[in-house]
Amino acid sequence: MSVEPPTPGLIYCQQARALLDAFSAAIHEVITLHEQQFQAVLASDEDSMRFDDLIHMTNERKREAKYAYLNHLEAHGCSRLISDDLKQSE
Repeated sequence: MSVEPPTPGLIYCQQARALLDAFSAAIHEVITLHEQQFQAVLASDEDSMRFDDLIHMTNERKREAKYAYLNHLEAHGCSRLISDDLKQSE
């Protein structure tokens, strides 16, 4: 009887998952604003530049979310590959 090793994948703690979800949401916000600005430009909206400040602020939130996530991973070490864990235990 042989035991199969777990399928390689990432291990995340609950906080890392929440931080990754926040980063993902921030990226989505930036993309949405860029899409809205692009549609405004296509519609010859003379006030399409109004999106610039919103995009800048949203990019800042995205940057903060990114580094909160990365700093957590570095400090907590919770995103190791399962296969890496198996190699270390051998």
